[in-house]
Amino acid sequence: MRKGDKVKVNNEDEKIRLDKEKIISNAITGTIIIVVSFIVIFCFVTIFNSYMFGKNSFSENVDGMDRIKEAINKIKSEYIDAKDLTDEELIDGAITGIADATGDIYTRYMSEEEYQELLTSGTEVYGGIGVHLNFDTTKGAIKILGIMPDSPALKEDVKIGDLIIKVEDIEVTQENYNDCVNMIKGDVGTPVNLTFYREGQTIQKTIQRENVTASNVESEILNDNIGYIRIWGFENDVYKQFKQEYDKLKSSNIRGLIIDLRNNPGGLVSETISIAKLLLPQGELLKLVYNTGKEKIYKDDDDKEIDIPLAVIVNGNSASASEILSGAIKDSNKGVVIGTKTYGKGIVQTIEKLSTRGALAITTSKYYTASGIEIHKNGIEPNIIVELPDSYKREIYVPRNEDTQLNAAIEYIKSK
Repeated sequence: MRKGDKVKVNNEDEKIRLDKEKIISNAITGTIIIVVSFIVIFCFVTIFNSYMFGKNSFSENVDGMDRIKEAINKIKSEYIDAKDLTDEELIDGAITGIADATGDIYTRYMSEEEYQELLTSGTEVYGGIGVHLNFDTTKGAIKILGIMPDSPALKEDVKIGDLIIKVEDIEVTQENYNDCVNMIKGDVGTPVNLTFYREGQTIQKTIQRENVTASNVESEILNDNIGYIRIWGFENDVYKQFKQEYDKLKSSNIRGLIIDLRNNPGGLVSETISIAKLLLPQGELLKLVYNTGKEKIYKDDDDKEIDIPLAVIVNGNSASASEILSGAIKDSNKGVVIGTKTYGKGIVQTIEKLSTRGALAITTSKYYTASGIEIHKNGIEPNIIVELPDSYKREIYVPRNEDTQLNAAIEYIKSK
């Protein structure tokens, strides 16, 4: 072929060649896209897993599950009374040990029976002695925080502040605290033997269990038409109980309201927030801070609020949810807090249902008041500090003429 000659091109052949080049080009491009996408997805999953399941997750490389399985199998094969143990009991024990390893008495394993009991707490009737309890870490014993009206404990002269150091023949420890609490409950009409420690003395009492209705709210109208509501605990259904008593008092055209949270050990955050929303103006009520730094803000967005003077009475046994409500009322300036500094339990437990049976109560966050005060180990300082007479500090009922804290609340309402 000479220079300058024209080349005749077969259009069909050229079309086939171009089509092949296009297919190859598309295939290469597609392969590159797939490879790049895979790399991006892999990086994303790696980063996500690192973020979600990083240093705070159980490492599969530790072969911890194999160790637990091995321990269970050795118990089943070698323990002398292995025939008396079920797989569920061994698994429950393993989970209990994992929760106990945190060193936090509030983080614990709950059996399926305990979990179901929690779901109905505040509405059920059960056999017991009628007390509100907590574990006193400084004394290593069960502390009586409150006593229910007309309860067996009240009849047997159990006092607020008494320490239960032994249930039947079992000495109370941090590890068996929940088991001991469950042992105090039982069939109606049966006795429970308790050993108390009170002001340097050891006292033994045999108390007959009775039907205990876990009603946590009671109310009355005091002189000068002042409403009074006592909340014994913020357990399930307490908002419903509170609103019923609150509406009843409002229908009587009370001139003010006193809420008594003395010796209230706390309960559910959700129930407490619902009560706060019923009373307080719009605004921030509470902030929870989690171990990741994540925050959850509880706000009052409705237009409901109390339109009469409000006072809340607290003392050193007012804990947890009691501090949430009293702190929110204090911060809102809608009412005043009267009494003595609260307990200072500013941590929240989340109940995580396990996939098959049982649940974990896990301390998941600390809470702060709207004004930024960390409650844990600090407590709520009252607006008006008032002490009870020493002779009544451990009593469940104080004569009205001797109840300096209640009388201070009454005087505050009357002054408005």
